[in-house]
Amino acid sequence: RRRTRVGAIRLAPGRRLATIHEFLDASAGVEQDSIEKAIGSLLSRGAGAIVASEAYGVEDPSGELIALRVAERLGVPACAGHELTGLYGLAVRTVTATLNASILPTALETARTVERAVGERSARFPLLVMRGDGGAADIASMRRPLLTAFSGPAASVAGALRHLAVRDGVVVEVGGTSTNVSVIRGGRPILSYVRVLDHVTCVRSLDVRVTGVAGGSLIRLGRRGSRLRIAEVGPRSAHIAGLPYASFSDPRAVAASTPRLAAPREGDPESYAVVEGPGGTFALTLTCAANALGTVTEGSYAAGHADAARAGFELLGRLVGRDGTHIAREALDLAARRLAAVVDEAIREHGLVEPLIVGLGGGAGALVPSLAAALGRRWEIPEHAEVISSIGDALSLVRSEVERGMPRPTTDAVSALVREAEEAAVEAAPESLTVETTSVPERGAMRAVAVGSVATEVPSPPPDTPTPPLPDIAAEVLGPGSEEVGRTDFYAAFAIGKGERGRRFAVIDRGGTVALQGEGVVLSGSGDEVAGTLLERLPAMVRRFGPVGVAPAVRVMRGPRLIDLSLFSSPDRALEAAVSECRLADGEPVLALLSRD
Repeated sequence: RRRTRVGAIRLAPGRRLATIHEFLDASAGVEQDSIEKAIGSLLSRGAGAIVASEAYGVEDPSGELIALRVAERLGVPACAGHELTGLYGLAVRTVTATLNASILPTALETARTVERAVGERSARFPLLVMRGDGGAADIASMRRPLLTAFSGPAASVAGALRHLAVRDGVVVEVGGTSTNVSVIRGGRPILSYVRVLDHVTCVRSLDVRVTGVAGGSLIRLGRRGSRLRIAEVGPRSAHIAGLPYASFSDPRAVAASTPRLAAPREGDPESYAVVEGPGGTFALTLTCAANALGTVTEGSYAAGHADAARAGFELLGRLVGRDGTHIAREALDLAARRLAAVVDEAIREHGLVEPLIVGLGGGAGALVPSLAAALGRRWEIPEHAEVISSIGDALSLVRSEVERGMPRPTTDAVSALVREAEEAAVEAAPESLTVETTSVPERGAMRAVAVGSVATEVPSPPPDTPTPPLPDIAAEVLGPGSEEVGRTDFYAAFAIGKGERGRRFAVIDRGGTVALQGEGVVLSGSGDEVAGTLLERLPAMVRRFGPVGVAPAVRVMRGPRLIDLSLFSSPDRALEAAVSECRLADGEPVLALLSRD
């Protein structure tokens, strides 16, 4: 009762999601009549959507399914905890489902509208929805709209990966009001669990850091003694204020204006710099500052009228009593330092050594050069950076992710998880599908991710940037002298150094991304050969702590599957699972990795 009563959920400062609670004791089973009464009570008290969350619902969702059927018959939107995640943890599962339900009515109406409109024009093509983890899913996934959190930044990262051969990089998507920062490591985006203020959910999406500094950020002034100085850039933007940029306006109209301090929106402090004249009120933004200084990248979407931008800052300089160029430089430097702090934190957290700063979004040409200079990092802005999220949407792969709590994993349970992920990727061409599993020991869980190309009659366009040869990628990851030590049709393993008990290795998929890195032993050959070698080698790598033995982490690659068996802490069970997986190869080449991590 306590763990399903989530109360009011804080969504943002001053904003809360109100919830109503009904509890049914299902210890001896639950009847449909009691569920109907409970839902009727919730609806009579003003509920707009229903959440069904049952203890151990990930194992037996029968009660939740009854509630969904009742809600459907009553015509009320509803979702259940087991639909969002297979992880244990009743409280976090309930909060996740509640957040999902709060946007479910709007999401379903949107899905119906889009499906109807697309069906009228392109009935023979599947309608896919971009998810926050960077993959596409069928329209039915809109029953779980929380999965689309951060789908915009995820689409941008997908577009960047199509345009640039990025191994390690930080994607900085500069919009008008805010900037999104996300990380690519080994050619793959970093994901994390979605957090809503204090609430961690069970849904994973791109690990995005959002800061209120962007191309349209206004300059806020404050007094230091008797003199005006720049106090802040943002968070208010020209877009939210409904004002045109000075740099995209008629230079004569801007030059004929007068500088003043304004409150762009009701409740804002009267401290934002604008210029006002017969031609209207114009915003002095960070994009204007870059245009005034001539630092906007050539051909950039952010390039405007430098004359208008300089005129605006000259006027501001008269108000402040300083040179307008110095004010523009100070504003841009302040913004660069704020963004650099966020980017540097992401670089250090994920251990990137020489990351490329990738600028995306309409404001990238204005801010990214100054940001990269503040960090002392390489940077690049790809072609079509301002619309790259749409490109990422169009070229995204079908992706399904399934997590299951496995406190006592078995070979059959892992196989069932893989099949579930494959079956969820319904719109993918079967021959393109790969499945990778990952152990999540901190949650006692296993995660399976299926990825494949969209199955349509139209071939996918090739990436703009060809993938470098896999040995070159291995040399980037491991250093000169790395050698190929085995491969399947989908994965190649490279290693460097010497040592009977382990070498540094990297596993690279056929798309050129790094699937695994570590230190250990790489085994290669037919399924039977690798199974025989595992029987010899794995027992020798077991660490003994008195009567307790800890097996090395075991991963097996056969065909399009990469199976992580490191959740099997018992050496005997780990060996049994690994040998069983190898023998399923039916003559195909197999790779197996034994490592300490």
